[in-house]
Amino acid sequence: MKPTILTQKNVCAFLGLIMALTILWSAKAEAKVDSINEVIPMELYESKETVQEEILPQLEIDFSKVKTEPTITFINKYGEVIAEFYGEKSVLESKFKDFFEKGEFITASGKHEFYLL
Repeated sequence: MKPTILTQKNVCAFLGLIMALTILWSAKAEAKVDSINEVIPMELYESKETVQEEILPQLEIDFSKVKTEPTITFINKYGEVIAEFYGEKSVLESKFKDFFEKGEFITASGKHEFYLL
């Protein structure tokens, strides 16, 4: 029998060494990234906030008149929205008689009604 280096024991030991080195290398690289992300001088951080406050004007928008949910929604047979109407149902029925005559009531959720065209 010839002595050889490639025994099962030696191959497993070599693979274990490679895995250990890979784990150490990746941990070192991850620690380096974390240290770069954490180090921000406070002067730069505070000046960045003041610059953003000076550049961006404060806007006030009144959303009280915007309705979040339509009163009536018309959809086609594929479920695509054809029309959305906002306002009182009686007013909408008088203005859009054609839609209501052609459409078929499907369901309602609170004040929101769905019709199929």
